[in-house]
Amino acid sequence: MQIVENKILVDIQAGDILFQIFTGNILQRKSGQESPFLEFIQRVCSAAKGADGKPKPIRPGCGGFGIRNFLTLFLSIEVSKAMTGHDKAVAEGDLEAAGLFEEQVATFTEQLDLSNPILTKISDAMTAEADARVEVEKAAGSAAKAALQVVVDKQEGIKNSGQEELQALSDKYKALMRALREKAKK
Repeated sequence: MQIVENKILVDIQAGDILFQIFTGNILQRKSGQESPFLEFIQRVCSAAKGADGKPKPIRPGCGGFGIRNFLTLFLSIEVSKAMTGHDKAVAEGDLEAAGLFEEQVATFTEQLDLSNPILTKISDAMTAEADARVEVEKAAGSAAKAALQVVVDKQEGIKNSGQEELQALSDKYKALMRALREKAKK
């Protein structure tokens, strides 16, 4: 509950954990203006062991930088802006604008819901690909290297197809948001 109460984002990838939290705005001249903030990250690397019982080498950055958190951060900022716009429109009695802001919140939320499984697929494939590449380097004999390279290629393919899927989803939601913004201008 403390993680939720303190608004700490958590990303887990292959046993590694990434904790991420953001400060409030800093260097803000006037209330309501955009301003920078600080981000704090803590990585807790897994203590995974190989088949030989020895600790596996720790990948740089524990194998991931929180791939899922970047989109979550971006969309949460956009949702926050839309919610602020909604509240302002309601206060001004502009129910049409308030409805458009509600549509924006729903659109961003839907994008996040659909993106998360794709991001998980990409993240898992990146981890498996990195692990297989390490094993290729350690493998003795060309047959073993070739078999492991098949795993590397498979995971790279999954990662690449996930990136294409995510791009298509992103393009779809960019178009939806563009349409909502155009509707708001009218």
